[in-house]
Amino acid sequence: MGHIALLDKLKSSGMIMPLDYHLALFFIRQSKLTDSLALSRFAFLIVWLNIEVRAGHVCINITQITKHNLEYRFGREYVTRIFSDLDEPTWHDWIKLCERVGQNIISDGSCLSPLIRNDNRIYFQRMWLYEKHVAAYFNSALTCQVVERQANQLLNDLFPSTSASHDIDWQKVAAALAVIHPVAIISGGPGTGKTTTISKILAVLVSMHQHDSLSPLRIVAAAPTGKAAARLTESLSKAISTLPVPKSIKQRIPIEALTLHRLLGASSNNRQYRYHQGNPLSIDILLIDEASMIDLPMMSSVIAALPNNARLILLGDKEQLSSVEAGAVFGDLCAQLQRGYSEQQVQMISQLTGYVLEAKSAQVSIADHVCLLQKSYRFSSESGIGLLANAIKAGRYPHVMTLLQSKNYSDLTFHEISCRDQYQQAVEQCANNYLNYLQIIISKSNDIKTILDSFAQFRLLCALREGPFGVLGLNEMIERLLAQKKVINLIKRDGWYIGRPIMILKNSFSLGLFNGDIGITLPSLDDANKLKVYFLLPNGEIKGVAPFRLPEHETAYAMTIHKSQGSEFGSVSIILPNEYSPLLTRSLLYTAVTRAKNHITLYSPYTIIEKTINTQIERQSGLANLLI
Repeated sequence: MGHIALLDKLKSSGMIMPLDYHLALFFIRQSKLTDSLALSRFAFLIVWLNIEVRAGHVCINITQITKHNLEYRFGREYVTRIFSDLDEPTWHDWIKLCERVGQNIISDGSCLSPLIRNDNRIYFQRMWLYEKHVAAYFNSALTCQVVERQANQLLNDLFPSTSASHDIDWQKVAAALAVIHPVAIISGGPGTGKTTTISKILAVLVSMHQHDSLSPLRIVAAAPTGKAAARLTESLSKAISTLPVPKSIKQRIPIEALTLHRLLGASSNNRQYRYHQGNPLSIDILLIDEASMIDLPMMSSVIAALPNNARLILLGDKEQLSSVEAGAVFGDLCAQLQRGYSEQQVQMISQLTGYVLEAKSAQVSIADHVCLLQKSYRFSSESGIGLLANAIKAGRYPHVMTLLQSKNYSDLTFHEISCRDQYQQAVEQCANNYLNYLQIIISKSNDIKTILDSFAQFRLLCALREGPFGVLGLNEMIERLLAQKKVINLIKRDGWYIGRPIMILKNSFSLGLFNGDIGITLPSLDDANKLKVYFLLPNGEIKGVAPFRLPEHETAYAMTIHKSQGSEFGSVSIILPNEYSPLLTRSLLYTAVTRAKNHITLYSPYTIIEKTINTQIERQSGLANLLI
């Protein structure tokens, strides 16, 4: 089969998009290949690379282009036919093909080419450059600051020993690590005290700087999304207010967090950020929360905008979903911890904290910059949510089901969905959870913050966008159920109605609204005959926007688990589909469960839970190999 026929076949089947089709044709025209089989294989290589980058991978590993690895996405029968058309290529065949294409198309990176081959990995050039840039930054950060005597006393004051226990306080270790190194990477699950830890770290750094300099430290806090920035603002404010430090120290720690786009000076009419390597940010410390959400291009942009002597502190949960776009930078960095701390690191941590840790290496490495917070302060040993999150993280399906079916945990509820009636009941129960905020609206309350806070107490999360188990189908059904209860009116105003919750899907820099922001439609405070959508901004202010001015948006009773990252709700319901999808992974379910503070209700067939927990997706990249 010729390459045109192969591409037509892939396109007509829906396996590839028009962009994949035309990209393959472009590369084929530039290549030195002439025989039909090689052209067909090269066409498939290009479309597969583009598909995988679109799915979040930085590159593809040509040793893994096998029937088995492709079947999970496209089905056994279809992949078998495709590989038959390609004459059953082995990974040796793919390597030989890359060597034949020509250095004008595929090179090792030493010359200009649109594709890069590094060992067995194939990249688009831009992804290769991003990865090299990020690796070079973290490798250059393998230095230690001079540890002042004052740091030891500050750490002891902020992390006092509370018992005779000899357990290691990993929050204190993380703080010591951030004092020692210009780059600190801190991971922790829900309730491990990440914000408390970071507020104390900033207090230590501010105190040390104030002792030596009259000029204040320029500290900026940021997060990938507006919602995550709002949460960071709220949690930082609370944590800083309780710090046992002088008021002068508290006043020098920032409370308001920015989105990364706002930090970098993104503009709707300019594809370039305002701040970059040629025009760096004027800051001394950059703290980024929810760092697992940062994709490779964004991480490259952030570090390019940092001045040479700035500190970077990354905070997140390595078990959560990776970024929507390409890369899993935070996960790749945290994975280095398995190499263990160096002798130098152990000695310096002991000097600052008194803890004696095990040294596993004589060489310093990026592992010295990573700390895992291991104790949950939110969930007790009797908390179902905490136990469930740990069981999912460990991939223990039998234990997960034991927890869900147990009557011993008041914060866990499970309902099997095996028929249409059970599905209907699940959606009705979810709809009922939205009655509280709607009743506040019906009471003619003008307290917009109370309405927004009430809506944030519950959220329905799902894995898909399409179909009855997806965002679109669930939102439509919940609207219909709420209309039947006469708490919303769907008849008026072209789909807009009082009480309609919406989520922003596209950044609007002019409005100060960003992807993931949630607003509620209410009568305008200026004119009750008109509607406005009101948002709670990261600084605590309320912003009202007329519906016609909003960027792309959608109804938000239900939201995807991906979109829920960076958010936290009092109670969460999770509806999983009745058929398996490759989107259903262990990290997806873990992320959904850890959005809840007080209660989780899971609706799902048993088989779907099992497959989801047993499915782990490792993002393809070469970053780990480039890190020292």
